[in-house]
Amino acid sequence: MYKANTDILPSGWKYDYLDKYARRGSGHTPTKNVPQYWNGGILWVSLADSFNLDKGLISRTQKEISDEGVKNSSAVVHPARTVILSRDAGVGKSAIIASPMAVSQHFMAWQCDNKEKINSWFLYNYLQLMKPEFERQAVGSTIKTIGLPYFKDMKILIPPYKEQEKIGEILSVWDQAIFTTEKILKNKKIERLEIANSLLSGKRRFNGFSDWKNTLISSLITESRIQGTNGNIAKKLTIKLYGQGIHSKNEKRLGSESTKYFRRLAGQFVYSKLDFLNGAFGIIPQRLDGYESTLDLPAFDFKESVDPLWFLRFVSRESFYLSQTSMAKGGRKARRVNPKDFLRVEVRVPSYEEQRKISEVISIADQEIDKLLQKLACLKNEKKGLMQQLLTGKARVKVEAQ
Repeated sequence: MYKANTDILPSGWKYDYLDKYARRGSGHTPTKNVPQYWNGGILWVSLADSFNLDKGLISRTQKEISDEGVKNSSAVVHPARTVILSRDAGVGKSAIIASPMAVSQHFMAWQCDNKEKINSWFLYNYLQLMKPEFERQAVGSTIKTIGLPYFKDMKILIPPYKEQEKIGEILSVWDQAIFTTEKILKNKKIERLEIANSLLSGKRRFNGFSDWKNTLISSLITESRIQGTNGNIAKKLTIKLYGQGIHSKNEKRLGSESTKYFRRLAGQFVYSKLDFLNGAFGIIPQRLDGYESTLDLPAFDFKESVDPLWFLRFVSRESFYLSQTSMAKGGRKARRVNPKDFLRVEVRVPSYEEQRKISEVISIADQEIDKLLQKLACLKNEKKGLMQQLLTGKARVKVEAQ
């Protein structure tokens, strides 16, 4: 059980059972075999709504139950401003329900009076601060969960109500800033995708450039096979591709004498044979120059008439790599794309100058997204630090007299 440092409590604060301040409850799942229990207009929070948690208010749910579902199960319709917490998958995620809702048995729910004892926004933020502790308490081999007895004995640091209210208001300012930045970021990503798709497909053109030409990918890149060290080496640095990023990996298993490794150079284009159809492409960064891989991660040098960033973005489009399913050979779980087949693909290619122009425009959009990501990370870190100060009483807020 988590215990706050109570050696020196802030003036006016208490460290006590949460049950003394909020009414604890949970929920249930009505029988799914009875259609009348479902789609009846009562919002019902389940694990399917995990992506909507940790964002303050939750106002929509994936599923609804009916009055009949509530009457014929242990489900309870909790009032608006009830604070809920996931104790199973997504352990520690929390939210405040914006309207009356029911929850599944995977959630805890605390009804707050929001008058004298406890404020919903204060409790929500306190639970957010305790998330690492909730994650430590979760046990289980397949799905980790926190048992109900834990919450019965749960204690929290709690200031006078007016101070709770003020703390909630201050932290809500950061929540709003985070929400606004996330919304701008989402729109910017959609805008960037639309710009990239229109430019890379040729639907949108710049004036003053020549027509695009049909050519084979072999005219743009050539495979590189620089021999590596090979041999039985206990820890061999290789390159592992995850999505569109490249990372180093320690190869701990001994390679057989027949295993061949090849040296990879910064600036080369690489893709994963196994994950080609998942968009696993990348360009080797300088920090991984000289690393090695097997032929499961083929590497290619660019020819002079090709802008590397344009090419990477061109092949990284879903519309491109998902149209190449016929190239994948092998079993359903191990379908690989051979470099020879990849190099024979015919594509429409703009001039080198237009490739550079396309890359420049997309790079500007990428830079805007990076700035928003940095701003978002900064806001979240600032809020985290502020929570640590305000919710433990290390920093006090001024409260108007009654």
